[in-house]
Amino acid sequence: MNANSRQCMDAEYNIGSRPCGTFIVQLVAVVSLFAFVSPDSRAQIIVNSASTTVTVEGYGNLTTGASLRSDSTQGAAPDAVIFDGAARVLARLTPPKGPNIGLRAVTEASNNYLRVSEASLLLFGAGGRLEIGKRMGLPDVLTGYAPNSFTFTTAEFGPPTGRTLDPGGGLQTQFLRASLRSRIEPLAARGVTASLFNDESAKILYVLPKHEGWLGGVSFAPDAEDVRFDRLMQIGLVHETYWHQNVWRWGGSYAHARAKPVNGSAGFRDLDSISLGTSVSLNDALDIGIAASHDGHGGSPLLVPNQNTTSAWGATASINYNRGPWTVGGYYQLSHGSTDAGAAIGERLSAFEVGASYRFTTRLRLYGAWFLYDLASDRRSEGPLINRGSAVTLGLRATL
Repeated sequence: MNANSRQCMDAEYNIGSRPCGTFIVQLVAVVSLFAFVSPDSRAQIIVNSASTTVTVEGYGNLTTGASLRSDSTQGAAPDAVIFDGAARVLARLTPPKGPNIGLRAVTEASNNYLRVSEASLLLFGAGGRLEIGKRMGLPDVLTGYAPNSFTFTTAEFGPPTGRTLDPGGGLQTQFLRASLRSRIEPLAARGVTASLFNDESAKILYVLPKHEGWLGGVSFAPDAEDVRFDRLMQIGLVHETYWHQNVWRWGGSYAHARAKPVNGSAGFRDLDSISLGTSVSLNDALDIGIAASHDGHGGSPLLVPNQNTTSAWGATASINYNRGPWTVGGYYQLSHGSTDAGAAIGERLSAFEVGASYRFTTRLRLYGAWFLYDLASDRRSEGPLINRGSAVTLGLRATL
């Protein structure tokens, strides 16, 4: 999902309102104008030669929002406007014999950074796709901006990439105070897919060719982004059944992460995370999905006995309806886990979101949502500590 004489050139830089921030505002304006006046077509620029294809894609999401009510007033106040944008290039060489060779790079920008988020070398053909480099672990599509292949609950009325309005997407929580956001976001990532699915460390990945509705993938990273773990293995398997204008999908994902040694010994428990889900799309209009995940005590400190740690799990359900340029929908989420360093105090998140979007063209879309949350702590000695509140978002998405 940089600096001024390094200006916008380093891998990561806090740009704030400096010249790179001005560049982002200008970029959003240009992309929005292009999206509005351009005829409907695929959001891609494709350059072909005899044996080479270069695909260039880009998007920008500009979102504003506010917290309507919150029991928390601690932490830094959120930005009034959030920007997410990215440009992606895929260069594909098709030799006379053997697999195709590709180079893929993604650059992302937001309010406070500009970075290369993915860079990888690809080999692909009839035998599937092998990819080596810095990228997400569970495979997504190579071109186009579609939801991850191994998720089943979404908010289709929101942007599909960058910070999204999906469960765990991170956009709906950006307009909450920092202290509250840091407690909600780890819980909001549960019940969607296996943990660490969005890990962007260096890894090797293989995606099987789709066969009779089956799609599978596996990846391995020697050092995960999460500081608690080093080796990370991820597996996903999905099956699709088609009839008339309907699609039924089911499957799941699994992640195993080895705890990183601390002073010669493991400081945390290994992570074993599993997720299962299913979704159905009826008449290309109505989409219903459910999913659940379970991490157990994975990732908790070894010094804390199991009976004093909290089990991590989550479940989500979503419904979306498309009619003409309109998409409406919502989701409900219930999850439990620990957000404190000692992993001894559990918290429960109950969250509900509804929203809608309107497509002016295939390149320009207006979206909005209302997010309601209830965050309760397991701390019994003081009675349950509860934070309740809601936030609204309104944004514009433009694609090249």
